[in-house]
Amino acid sequence: MTKQDFIDLVKELGFSQTWSEKPNLFSIKTDIENNYLNINIDDNLGLFQLQEIRMWSNMQSGKKFGNFSLKTFGDENDFQLELFLSFIKGSFNKFPDTINQYMRDEKIKDILQ
Repeated sequence: MTKQDFIDLVKELGFSQTWSEKPNLFSIKTDIENNYLNINIDDNLGLFQLQEIRMWSNMQSGKKFGNFSLKTFGDENDFQLELFLSFIKGSFNKFPDTINQYMRDEKIKDILQ
């Protein structure tokens, strides 16, 4: 998957670019209090990282879900997309309509193939 295709995907899922001076950082607020999911793209390595951040007062904690390779992300027989989506789904009590819609569209594509 190209970097631009991946950016289009995360925007479709509801992520937004966090800062203009950091164009490779995307974030979405979950429905869990003070909880965010961040995606950081590393152009040099061709990877992106998904992490969950919890913020309160002047502190933050988090967990990293790992690095994913853009080179094979979304390819047939590559499980990274399913793993990525399961981490996102697990970070919400009730995930947003944008994620539901994407998953519904993907299931329809699979059925039609």
